[in-house]
Amino acid sequence: MNKEHFLIELKLHLRQLSLVDQQAILTKYEELFETKTAEGLTEYQITKELPSPKEIAISILKEFNLEFQETKGPGNDWVEFSTMETQTPEADGYHPYNEAYDIGRKPDSGFIRFFQITGVALLNLFFMIWLIFGWALTLFIGWILTLTFVVSPLIGVYSFISLANSYGMFQLSMSILFCGAGLIGLLIMVPFSKVSFNLLKTYSRWNLQVLKGERAL
Repeated sequence: MNKEHFLIELKLHLRQLSLVDQQAILTKYEELFETKTAEGLTEYQITKELPSPKEIAISILKEFNLEFQETKGPGNDWVEFSTMETQTPEADGYHPYNEAYDIGRKPDSGFIRFFQITGVALLNLFFMIWLIFGWALTLFIGWILTLTFVVSPLIGVYSFISLANSYGMFQLSMSILFCGAGLIGLLIMVPFSKVSFNLLKTYSRWNLQVLKGERAL
């Protein structure tokens, strides 16, 4: 089973939930696939590690105090995108997945698109660009200080060898202390940088979706 098949099955099994809840859950699993793929796993390996879409849906529906209902569809589990696109509520009965498809494809008016693009541009120009710049500057300074502290024993050893007195010993002791602080800084900066990168990636994806008209501002 690949990613596309997995998400389609999960979407169908979650039809009892609202569209907002469905999209939130699907987005979570899309991001999970992206993370696992970046780690070198194939889509087939990822789906083998995860529970089946039906098992996931049953677990999620229990959290919403809902009882799982079997999906009525084609004889097998696989549903092609082309088949889904040709189905209509009149032909197949009212179905949240069809509604989600119609909403996702409904084009916005030029007036709405203008304000979406203008709003994103103003948000980035007057607020987000400065926030991102300040965040990036903080990361840069943090990494410079952390790496400087980590390599400070090299300077301390050089001072101790060249001076060979109590002052050189003092500098060596301080450099070892700074190195310890630098190692602690690494434990902070690495996850902080990963979180920052993921937030920037998510925000960039949101901007792209708004500009394409796939998401409201």
